[in-house]
Amino acid sequence: MKTVLLSGVPQSLRTDAWWMDGAPAPQRAGRAREGWQLRCGLLVVLLALGDWLVWQAVPGLSLAVFALALVAAAVAMWRRRVWVLGIGAVAALPLVEVVNPLTVMIAVMGVSGALVLLVGVPRADLWRAALRLWPFGIAQGVVDAGAAFEARGADPAEVRIRRALLGWLMPLGLSGVFALLLIDANPVLLDWLSGLDRLRLPDGVRVMFWAALVPLIWTVLNAPRLRERLIARRRAPRMGPAREGLINPVSIARALVLFNALFAVQTLSDGVFLYAGIGLPEGMNHAEYAHRGAYPLVITALLAGLFGVLSGPWVQARPVLRALLIVFVVQNVGLVLSALFRLDLYVDAYGLTRLRVAAAIWMGLVAGGLALMLWQIVARRGTGWLMGRVAVMAAGVLYAVAFLNTDGLIARHNLAQDRSQSAVYLCRLGEAVIPFIAREPALCPYRPVEVKAPRDWREWGFRNHRTRRSLAAVMQTQAAP
Repeated sequence: MKTVLLSGVPQSLRTDAWWMDGAPAPQRAGRAREGWQLRCGLLVVLLALGDWLVWQAVPGLSLAVFALALVAAAVAMWRRRVWVLGIGAVAALPLVEVVNPLTVMIAVMGVSGALVLLVGVPRADLWRAALRLWPFGIAQGVVDAGAAFEARGADPAEVRIRRALLGWLMPLGLSGVFALLLIDANPVLLDWLSGLDRLRLPDGVRVMFWAALVPLIWTVLNAPRLRERLIARRRAPRMGPAREGLINPVSIARALVLFNALFAVQTLSDGVFLYAGIGLPEGMNHAEYAHRGAYPLVITALLAGLFGVLSGPWVQARPVLRALLIVFVVQNVGLVLSALFRLDLYVDAYGLTRLRVAAAIWMGLVAGGLALMLWQIVARRGTGWLMGRVAVMAAGVLYAVAFLNTDGLIARHNLAQDRSQSAVYLCRLGEAVIPFIAREPALCPYRPVEVKAPRDWREWGFRNHRTRRSLAAVMQTQAAP
C-alpha cells in the first residue's frame, strides 16, 4: 500500500523529513511530493540568484551573498539547526574582504562544514564527511535525475508525460547546447540572430555555467539525505606497537640518539655564528648564511615531526625513549625559531616579498605544531588529539591570513627601510600598493596611479574600498597647497 501511495515519488527521493514526520500514510505521500516540488522550486530560485549575482560580474561581495544564500536555503529546506547560518556567515566573511584563492577555499570549507553539521554528522566524522559531501552529492544528483524519469505514477496521463519527457529531454537539451555553441562560433549566423530584437538567446558559456551550478545547488538542498553515506567507513586495522618493522624500539632508540647528536651540532653552529656574533668564513655575510639555511631547516623540522608521529605508539610506554623524543622535539622547536631568525636577518638585508611572508607564516605553524607535539608527549595524548588540534590551529591561521593585506605590508616595510632595490618588485604587486606608489611617483613611473572602483555592489570588496580611500587621501594631500 505504501508503494502505491508514494509511487509518484522516486524511491531515491523519499526521506523522513520534517514534512513527513508523524503523518499517516496518505498524508506522507502528499507531503513527499511537496518536498520534492519544494527542492525543485528552490533549485530554480538559487540558480536564478547565482546567475544574477555571479555571471559576468567581477567576483566580490556577490560570492559571499551567494555562499550564505546556499546555507540559508538548506536550513529553510530542512528546518533544523538554524545556528549553522552563523558558520556560513563566518566562512563567507573573508570574501567580503577580498576574493582570492584562499578566501574562496575558506568559503567552500565553511559551507561544507555548515552542511555536514546540518546533517548531524558525528563529531569524529566531520572532516571525512566534509570531503565526501560534494562528490557524493553530485553523484546522488545524477541518480535522482534518472529516478525522477523512471518513476511510474498511477495516473495514465502522468505516465505519458514522463515518457514524453524521457524521450525528448536529452535530444532537445543537447541540441540546444550544440545550437548555442555553433551560433556563437558562426559570425554570420550570430549577426543575423542579433538583428532579431525579440530573440534573446543565452550564450553557450552561460548555459554551461548553469549546468555547473545545478549539481552544486542540488547537493546543498539534499545534504541530509546523504548522511549515511557521509559517515560510512571501513574499520582500518589498528597500527600499533605489536607490528614491528623498520620502526621498532631498537631502531627508534638509535635514531633518536643520532638525530639528537646531529641537531646539537646545528644548534651549536647557529649559537656561534648567529647569536654570539663570531665572524663567518671569508666571503660569506650573515644574510647569505641566513638565506641558505632558512628553508632547509623548516623541511628538516617537518620530517622530524613526521618521525615523532610515527614513533609515538612505541615511545609512550618507554620512559627513556620518551625523554629522548622530548629532547628531539625541543631541538626542533629551537631549529624552527632559528629559521625564523635567519629569515628576519635576510628580510632586513633584502626586504620583504610574498614568498618571505608566506615562509614566516609557515614557520610559525610548524613551530606551533611541534609545540603541540611536545605537549602531546608530556601529557601522553594520542595521535588523534594532536592531529585535531594542529588542524584547528592551521585553519585559524589561514582564516586570519585571509584578512592580511600582504601587498600593503610589503610596501610599507620595504619603503620604510628604504629598500630601493625592491622598487621593481613593488611595481609588480597588486592594487594595494598604489597608495604607496602615489606618495613616491618616481618609484613606478610607468604604472597608472589608479584603483578601479566596482561597477555595482556585487563587485564591492572591503580591501578595494580601503585602498581607494587611502589613495584619495594621498591625492588630496598632494593637491593641497
